Amino acid sequence: MKVRVVGDTWLVAMFRLAGVPGVTPVTPDAAAETLDACLAEPGVGVVLVGSSYAARMGARFRAYLQRRRLPMVLRIPDRQDQAGCAAEIREHLQKTLGIRL
Repeated sequence: MKVRVVGDTWLVAMFRLAGVPGVTPVTPDAAAETLDACLAEPGVGVVLVGSSYAARMGARFRAYLQRRRLPMVLRIPDRQDQAGCAAEIREHLQKTLGIRL
């Protein structure tokens, strides 16, 4: 299963050090297009999105979170916005995978 990252340059660079490819889109529309491309890519199981990018996408990002199939989309902390991600990730994993953490 492949992992992809969509976020700011710092977040993408950190994941690239671990061998995870990523993209840094310029606008919210470009972020949505990038996210759609990642979801359509064969073998991708998880797409991580920096929280500041998720916030800029607004309701469009919430629609990705409500999907009940793989690839799973998760909002993760980035340099600009770090609040509240842990509880959201735990809840999303419980809903999507049925794992109680």
